[in-house]
Amino acid sequence: MKKLLFTALSLSAVLAVHASEVPEEADIKSMTEASLISFGRAVKKQDFSSFYEDIATVWQKQTTAEKLQESFKDFLDKKIDIPSVVKEMDPVFNHPAEIGSNDVLVIKGYYPTKPNRVVFQLKYLEEEGEWKLVGIDVNLKE
Repeated sequence: MKKLLFTALSLSAVLAVHASEVPEEADIKSMTEASLISFGRAVKKQDFSSFYEDIATVWQKQTTAEKLQESFKDFLDKKIDIPSVVKEMDPVFNHPAEIGSNDVLVIKGYYPTKPNRVVFQLKYLEEEGEWKLVGIDVNLKE
């Protein structure tokens, strides 16, 4: 089992902290799909430049596309077609989405793929009225 985790380390760089509301389930599903498709395409192309453009500004200030690619190097050789999984299946959200410290929205779930599930945890921060990815944890579990 390989586990990959990369999360923006310093959310304290966010100056304006305000109470946000958890998005509707349809929005959560859409956000999950968009983030995992973007990540999956980056893995497939072995180029994280587009994925980098999709993440939150606070995370962009802490990393580069090249550093993201290096962080997920173990995933690059797996030949897992995450975009196909996302397009063919609905995610299962096994924990309610919640807004935790620093107004970070946390979404947890999995895709019921076989023989291994694609398990994810996504973290978002609201920037300019839009939820932007600040952390991603994707792994395969039996």
